Amino acid sequence: MRKVMIYTDKAPKPSGAYSQAVKLGEMVYLAGTCPFDTVTGEVLFPGDMEQQTRIVLEYMGEILQAAGTSLEHVVKVTSFIDDLNEFEAYNRTYRKFFQEEPPARSTIEIGKFPTGMRVEIECIAYIPS
Repeated sequence: MRKVMIYTDKAPKPSGAYSQAVKLGEMVYLAGTCPFDTVTGEVLFPGDMEQQTRIVLEYMGEILQAAGTSLEHVVKVTSFIDDLNEFEAYNRTYRKFFQEEPPARSTIEIGKFPTGMRVEIECIAYIPS
């Protein structure tokens, strides 16, 4: 089995030595996806948890599509947010993307993000046969 690096210009470019996602067999592993503008790299919707969550999940959908799957086939999500007191704002938007059979999820408060950034999300999905 060979791993395949996944890339789409419909989501932010990696800011370091990593791929947007890696496909191995029928599994896809997405790196942490952030609310960055795809052209300028600037933080979108500074300070707005709900809008940043929405754009990150939309970006994740684009990366998954490039890998041959979708948000519907996500099995595990790890979310990093800057303030657990904002969990409900985050969850309100997240819930719209995973209305039925939501994936397993962990949410972790992180100490420092770029200025204005509130959320980063990574996931594991499968490619349906």
